[in-house]
Amino acid sequence: MHVSPSLLIIDDHPIIRVALADALRKRFPRLRLETVGDAESGIALLKQEVKKRKAQPWLVLIDLGLPGISGLAAITQLLALSESVQVIAISGNDDALQVGACLGAGAAAFISKAAPTDDAITIVAQAVEGTLIKGTWLSARGLADSSALTRIALTERQVQVLSMICQGMSNREIADQLGITEITAKSHVGGIFRELHVASRTQAVLVAQKLGLFVNNH
Repeated sequence: MHVSPSLLIIDDHPIIRVALADALRKRFPRLRLETVGDAESGIALLKQEVKKRKAQPWLVLIDLGLPGISGLAAITQLLALSESVQVIAISGNDDALQVGACLGAGAAAFISKAAPTDDAITIVAQAVEGTLIKGTWLSARGLADSSALTRIALTERQVQVLSMICQGMSNREIADQLGITEITAKSHVGGIFRELHVASRTQAVLVAQKLGLFVNNH
């Protein structure tokens, strides 16, 4: 039997957060709905909820351009909390690289902020009802085919290491920070380069910035 999820909206823009929450409350008046302004608060809330009721499913709608933890790093950490957590990424930037990366990280769907609100709510409704096709991409122009997109699938540890690369850390510094050997750190870096299709740290940082795979302090 399908169990309807509780809903969590993570968006740092109060107007967007409130508007989305109001629209979803009208569509699903009986479902629990929480809103927070940053990924750290969302992760903390879900950690507590998973401890209390591990089987309760959650559907998280997350804006990718958050201050602090953002983008794929946030998606990865949310999904790592429980198999009962499902994530839909929302962004004003829906270029193919970012969409493919989000879907590769495990997001169930990607919604462009430029898409019509009614269409976005329909996608969320499908997720609530258990009928959403994984990999759905709602672009500014409507539903788009995501099957040909390049999926970037980094592990949680690789996301962590890439964040450190973005901070300018060497393999030795990464190893010391994580309590691993320098050889293991180098192996992680090599795996990241292969997954991102880059050949240098500078290129990796540029891709990471584009994908929101770094701590964004704006």
